[in-house]
Amino acid sequence: MRRFLERLYRGCAALGALSLVAVFAIMIAETALRKMGSYITGANDLISWFCAASGFLALPWTFKTGELVRVGLFIDKVGGLRRRALELACLGGAAVFAGFAAWATGRYMWKGAKAGELTQGMIELPLWVPQLSLLIGLAVLCIAIVEEFVRVACGRETTYEVEARARLARGEFGDTL
Repeated sequence: MRRFLERLYRGCAALGALSLVAVFAIMIAETALRKMGSYITGANDLISWFCAASGFLALPWTFKTGELVRVGLFIDKVGGLRRRALELACLGGAAVFAGFAAWATGRYMWKGAKAGELTQGMIELPLWVPQLSLLIGLAVLCIAIVEEFVRVACGRETTYEVEARARLARGEFGDTL
């Protein structure tokens, strides 16, 4: 199961990265075509959809690697059982929030799909198509948070703490100082 989840998180991150590359490619192509007197129909639509996809699909991986903002400022000040209880409370709250966000997004998409809602802009698609990356990112983020909750509940250290220590050992200080 652990290998499957790791692949799921990495796959989402890869799709997020590809979405970012797509934004770059469309913007460069649009700039070049404008110089030649042409344009890409719906470039703004595509760029906005890929921007959203790059952000939401990257959420699970950034959470697991400790790159996502969290409340470590408070949790790191305590130790022992109090720290574990705080970590569980924070992860539990985050799981509830991410789960609700994924559920609400899925419900909204389902209603829109049943009503036949279409995107507004130059490219006309069923609205759920560009929104799918949002749902996938939130659902996988919820899974990642629940996985970390279970790790802490079983007395193990969180993955993001292990990753943060590994970065420090490699000399990558970033914003941890």
